[in-house]
Amino acid sequence: MATSVRLDPETERSLTRLARSSGRSKSAIIRDAILRLSEETAGAPAGPTFHDKIADVVGIVNRGRGSRAARSEELLRAMFASRRAKR
Repeated sequence: MATSVRLDPETERSLTRLARSSGRSKSAIIRDAILRLSEETAGAPAGPTFHDKIADVVGIVNRGRGSRAARSEELLRAMFASRRAKR
């Protein structure tokens, strides 16, 4: 499968030197480099998850007495009672 890669001039010169000195094609060198990098990183531990990054702040918010969803009926009754009292 064909893939196009854009290289800066310095990297292109390095790749050309490697190809000439090793007698291999540029494509073969790039394939080998990708294979080596994937093998090196395969055993490396994965970085922290999103949860790991925010674990120290999860649960520090105090929303007051219970959640509004759990108290919705109570809040609606209070709202209607205050409206009736204003009439």
